[in-house]
Amino acid sequence: MNPKYTLSIHEIVSESDADFYNDLLKKKWGNNVYYSIAHMNYFLTDNQKLIYFLFKKDNDIKVIMPLILRQIEIEQELTSFFDVTSPYGYSGPLFCNSTINEEIINFWLAVDEWYKKNNVISEFIRFSLNENHKYYSGLLIASLINVRGKLCENFEDQWSGFLSKVRNNFRKAAKHSLEFKIYEKEQLTTQVIAIFYDIYTKTMERNKAASLYFFSQAYFENLILSHSTNFTIAIAYYNNIPASVELNIHHNETIYAFLGGTDSDYFSYRPNDFLRVKLIEWAINNKKKYYVLGGGIKNGDGLYKSKKAFFPKDEEVIFYTGRKIIDAKIYNELNFATNENYSKTKDIALTDLFFPYYRINN
Repeated sequence: MNPKYTLSIHEIVSESDADFYNDLLKKKWGNNVYYSIAHMNYFLTDNQKLIYFLFKKDNDIKVIMPLILRQIEIEQELTSFFDVTSPYGYSGPLFCNSTINEEIINFWLAVDEWYKKNNVISEFIRFSLNENHKYYSGLLIASLINVRGKLCENFEDQWSGFLSKVRNNFRKAAKHSLEFKIYEKEQLTTQVIAIFYDIYTKTMERNKAASLYFFSQAYFENLILSHSTNFTIAIAYYNNIPASVELNIHHNETIYAFLGGTDSDYFSYRPNDFLRVKLIEWAINNKKKYYVLGGGIKNGDGLYKSKKAFFPKDEEVIFYTGRKIIDAKIYNELNFATNENYSKTKDIALTDLFFPYYRINN
């Protein structure tokens, strides 16, 4: 007997909608913060909706995938067309442990069919590092090499695995009597969040980061305080002055370095290396298995190398993004309406330029 596959689409608007989604996320996927409503809602603007696909096989849930559904606007006029994107961070579909390849393939087929029937022109997805990009029905882009370090069972082995510059920087920091503090659960107060926010924001300003990396303090407070068991904030202090910070997401046995920064006045004391070494020691003592540091701005840059120095022998993992054009005719029309010279870049627009191209100036 052939299995019965069903795809349902849900919009998260009311409190009951949120409760239903949150209950699923907790029961089946360990309350992954990257998929939390508090995180995803932050990226919504006008003419956008937070939706999720729920895919079942014979009434048994197999996949959930939240997305932002956006009505397309051209020259300040709303069209009858839409596109979808995943929020910032590790995202894409969440599969149940029992989900098999055939079910994943059928999931994407069902999603694409829904797109065709509902005027969705393009799809952009940021995938996670758990291979949830496999069997994707669009174009996969190997966007960035990420550092995902496997933690040793004892800190002594981990210490010997660091590159020598990490150990030297830690020793230099220790000579300046830096102190490490990790805040968790009820210790995550608005005051501690404010310390993190101040240093993080100044770091982004100093690095002239893209607007995507600037969050409001209210975003952090709402997200962290509503998921206090899934976060820690690590701070390295110099003479009781916060010098370096890192906001970490915890999911199962993995720690994700979500966002962080360092006060430039204390660069010479190496507080960031000190913080990460101490955090790794804490993670080992708390039976964590992986520490995900992410990547650089581009592959092989200084930021990437500074992260890789903690796990020089670990296998690199790829952060994939997915790009999909559902209706090529309409997609090209929208691009020409945005830029009459689109034909000059048409051949590389899908892979090498901002996607979807018609939002390049948004």
